[in-house]
Amino acid sequence: MTLKTITAVAVMLVTASCAVPSVASASTLSPDQVQAIVGLLEAFNVDQSIVAQVKQTLGVSPDPVSGSQTGGSNLPVSPQPLPAPHMPPTGSVYPSSNVGFDLSYNTLSYPADRFSFGIAGVSGGKAFVHNDRLVSEYSWTHFGTVPATVYMNLNAPYGSTVAGNIATPKSCPARAATSTEPTVCEGYNYGYNAAKDAYAYAKNHNVASPLWWIDIEEANSWSPDTLVNDATIQGAIDYLNTQGARAGIYSVARMWRDIAGSGFVPTQTINGQTVSIPTWMPIGISNLVSAINVCATGASFVVGSPIWIVQYVASSTAIDQNVAC
Repeated sequence: MTLKTITAVAVMLVTASCAVPSVASASTLSPDQVQAIVGLLEAFNVDQSIVAQVKQTLGVSPDPVSGSQTGGSNLPVSPQPLPAPHMPPTGSVYPSSNVGFDLSYNTLSYPADRFSFGIAGVSGGKAFVHNDRLVSEYSWTHFGTVPATVYMNLNAPYGSTVAGNIATPKSCPARAATSTEPTVCEGYNYGYNAAKDAYAYAKNHNVASPLWWIDIEEANSWSPDTLVNDATIQGAIDYLNTQGARAGIYSVARMWRDIAGSGFVPTQTINGQTVSIPTWMPIGISNLVSAINVCATGASFVVGSPIWIVQYVASSTAIDQNVAC
């Protein structure tokens, strides 16, 4: 971003988060607002040369006595708590504050804007259904500066894809003759094999990713028994872990609560080490400033899990955009 853009975004974020009237220019900011802007820029690890230029633009200068900074009218700033600093999640494959896009099986055009990272959909909206445009979309993600990542769709074991996909890897007890609902054991096997199928499809098309997002949405079929759904999700994670890939969850709080239950916390182990499940949160039609604010203040729908990216769209016809937390 340019200096002007960085300053403008910082000004918008501070004025929005502090619930103050909109400002016409940097000269109308209060000293506390100036301090908040500088704090946000430094928290987002913006290059120090740019921070210095922004400080100059905002009229920030060192206090000759204490070394503290003042702004606006250059009067001493009374001690005030700044907004909570943005803390990049540990181990994220996405550099904090970078912007990217994600593409699905029904994405018809590629964004023209420059981007840092791209995420391509391996599935065609459901488990065991493939994205015919994966190769093209995966190739496009390489225009970013960060290695490409992918996602797969998942659902509980219903429909024509159940046959042949619930018998292994676990040996499941026979289902009651009168039951039409999947069991927990069958759910695990189905999720495991759904991930195995998606991984094989990607590998056969020379698509590789260190991180696989698992899309959990109500648009797909799920069991009324959250334990079945939990097992399905855990099965998919476990297979990806056998391939050395880390798994993350894409969902929103309401859907996750309805599908998996608010208390379900998936687990994963890679190369003998237990690691957390990162989350990817969509916030609908919004803007970059709002997405950054969710990164800084939002709580993950999976208890104790870090939010790695926040998805937003500029309008109902826009391609999905994302910011790294």
